[in-house]
Amino acid sequence: IAAAFGWGAGDVFVRRAMFGARPEAVTVVVAGMVLSILAVLVVVTGGFAVPEASFLVATAVMGLLTWLTGNLLYFHGMQRAGVVVVAPILGMIPIFSIALAVTLGGERPSVATLAGALAIVTGVAVVLTDRRRVLR
Repeated sequence: IAAAFGWGAGDVFVRRAMFGARPEAVTVVVAGMVLSILAVLVVVTGGFAVPEASFLVATAVMGLLTWLTGNLLYFHGMQRAGVVVVAPILGMIPIFSIALAVTLGGERPSVATLAGALAIVTGVAVVLTDRRRVLR
């Protein structure tokens, strides 16, 4: 719940920041702040061992997809349409996670997981097609 609150509050503050800055600049500042805070935490907690190459590759791909592509496109969407319209689309993240886990990770979702995914898609569709709510 605290993480969801943090994401929600972050969206509102990012949207406010974009009234005076481009999404690219906001992405750089946010990524820089996260890197700085995590670097301090690593030093304070004793650091970490030198990672294997496979870890570095996987982490680089994740960073490219989430921080660069995901956040940049998300911030562009928030700048154009606002938090109320764009934030519910993040509800689709589990759908893509499940699909990629099946296709790339060889995982097999349960019936309950698939039912939950259907509920998510339905919920996002309802939120995004409620024209009275979206156009406020």
